[in-house]
Amino acid sequence: MKLNIIPYPNSVRYLHGRVKPDALSGCRFELCKGMDESAYTLVIKPDGVTARASGEKGLFYAKQTVNQLLLQNEIPCCVIEDRPAFEYRGFMVDCVRHIVSIEETKRLIDAAASVKMNVMHWHLSDDQGFRLQIEKRPELAEKSAYRKASLFGDENDRTPYGTSFTKDEIREVIDYAAQRFIEVIPEIDMPGHTCAILHAYPELSCRKVPIDVQMKQGIFPDILCAGNEAVFELVFDILSEVCELFPSEYIHIGGDEAPKGRWKECPECQRKIKELNLKDEEELQGWFVNRIVDYLKSKGRKAIVWNESLKSGKVKGVTVQRWMEKNTLSAAYANGGGRVIMSDFYHYYADYPYAMTPLKKTYNYSPYIKGLNAQGRANVAGVETPLWTEYVKDFDRLCFMWFPRFTAVAETGWTLEKYKDEADFERRFECYRPILESFSIKSADKAEWNPWVGKRLKNTVSFFMPAIKSFFKKD
Repeated sequence: MKLNIIPYPNSVRYLHGRVKPDALSGCRFELCKGMDESAYTLVIKPDGVTARASGEKGLFYAKQTVNQLLLQNEIPCCVIEDRPAFEYRGFMVDCVRHIVSIEETKRLIDAAASVKMNVMHWHLSDDQGFRLQIEKRPELAEKSAYRKASLFGDENDRTPYGTSFTKDEIREVIDYAAQRFIEVIPEIDMPGHTCAILHAYPELSCRKVPIDVQMKQGIFPDILCAGNEAVFELVFDILSEVCELFPSEYIHIGGDEAPKGRWKECPECQRKIKELNLKDEEELQGWFVNRIVDYLKSKGRKAIVWNESLKSGKVKGVTVQRWMEKNTLSAAYANGGGRVIMSDFYHYYADYPYAMTPLKKTYNYSPYIKGLNAQGRANVAGVETPLWTEYVKDFDRLCFMWFPRFTAVAETGWTLEKYKDEADFERRFECYRPILESFSIKSADKAEWNPWVGKRLKNTVSFFMPAIKSFFKKD
């Protein structure tokens, strides 16, 4: 009898006999020194069930295993000795394009905890809004948090849209996650994806002209002016309060999709390039990122950046989140000692349809990408599944897109590759589904997970057509 557990344990030794689920309700939880803090042992015998771990975290993970076993009609007697394959097992919530409420975010945290994820990456700023209240910069909540309309894909909502989370709301989520051994890492994107910030502070753009909070998806030319010292005053004000609010070891500072056209035309940016003896605008971004990294270091924090920040060849001492690249910069960075999180666009981005990214594609992805040597493999911190909300307007749609792909990534983060089994994962997910339903999360039906080739092509084209039309549509 196979155990119905997601993620699947890394060691199961079967004993003689079986027990009924009610035997687990009397499970004894014991602290046992010498084990890794995330590891646990679960012993199931006819005469009793015992879970052992070195601390509360390991016991919490043991409880998640017990919770799933309780759904089985019979449980084989066995010894489970378990610990995660990767230290970082995360998911990313984009609450900018479409808002994911505090209560909805808690439900996602519950789901993540049930499959032993330990990081929530919270995307709080972008071109379409700024979702965090900064006391020293009240304009961010008053102006940057709201856009005039929402025109993503075939959406044509002409009503103002937005909100900013209060610090009390943020603390509520942080505390809720911490109780479930999930660290909340905030992201404040820079120097690109900053139109919302520049709407409140247009003088910090290169052109110093009014800039709207964006209403569509896309990459926009206006970014923070790297040659303007006032930009860093603003960024440091924001990050100072972010560091006070979030206890996380890491702060995500973005660094992706920053077009350099404005910097090429900007006298202040060009002056800065000459002053610093830099080669080009890519190296200017490297200098920009390093300055932010140094500031975070002064606060006792570390930075995460998207992989584009490696293009300058100057960025050091950061964790790189790899999402898409045509080169092997991330592999080279890991091989040289740098820490890398794998969030591959073609496998882990859950905002794209199952036609484009079927479940089997997500499940079978290996974080050990081409080009990694032994040291590089050791520097793969783990995995994360992002869900961007340009085309995800409500929580039910978000859950449909994410589940079961969310749990597939969780299994890759915890279960060693040699113990993974795609077909068995699909079977186990159906057994696990009631747990999601207990969190009021509705997952996609099995018929949606792995479309046949013809349907994949048709549905992928259908998905992208509204976005293409929206790009050319006048506001």
